[in-house]
Amino acid sequence: MKIELIGFDADDTLWHTEIHYTQAQDDFKRLLSPWGTTESIDQAVNACVIENLERYGYGIKALILSLVEAAIQISDSEIDADRIAQVLAIGKHMLAAEVILRPHVVEALQDLTPAYRTMIITKGDLLDQSTKVKRSGIAHFFSMVEIVNDKTPETYAAILDKYHIAPENFLMVGNTIRSDIHPVLALGGTAVHIPAASTWEHEMIPGFDTAQDGFFHLEHMGQLPDLIRRISNAH
Repeated sequence: MKIELIGFDADDTLWHTEIHYTQAQDDFKRLLSPWGTTESIDQAVNACVIENLERYGYGIKALILSLVEAAIQISDSEIDADRIAQVLAIGKHMLAAEVILRPHVVEALQDLTPAYRTMIITKGDLLDQSTKVKRSGIAHFFSMVEIVNDKTPETYAAILDKYHIAPENFLMVGNTIRSDIHPVLALGGTAVHIPAASTWEHEMIPGFDTAQDGFFHLEHMGQLPDLIRRISNAH
């Protein structure tokens, strides 16, 4: 296989993100505890986030809008301005959180970038994601950054067409099956799954076929350079 471009997801592939979402929702549940149980608050928040995906998309700002809406629903409009301000403070804390790289990321990029073109393909809020790329300390490894609203086969096809890359010469690395793996395989590309410690249930695909052509699974980023060399030398 001739690999002309390696795409990397950002959140929970290059750096830790889900830990911040988990902490935010734990803080939110404590704040709303007068009006519901942990389970009922979880259900209300998840339903609100899913319902709002088409309106707000993905990312921290989208989450906070959904948390404010969920707080009003859960409290039956009883929640006061002070608690709403605390919900907004949760979001500001998330936006300011330190960007902590996942293990082996720097070493893998140092190994790969002299021989391969690399790109970040991430979804979410443009300002937040571009800021995290700059703050990560690894922006210099990537010649291109694409921040998108969602990751579908059409999204990837448009990106590959923009850079004149055939799908069969593209390899994507990511932690979620729904966003990073399935759409790329659907186009005929190669996808490497490196799971995070935890993944949002919405990003999973029950019954996903791990035996299909082009799919690879690794335990951590440190294993990626050797895998890519094996793939490149396979034909």
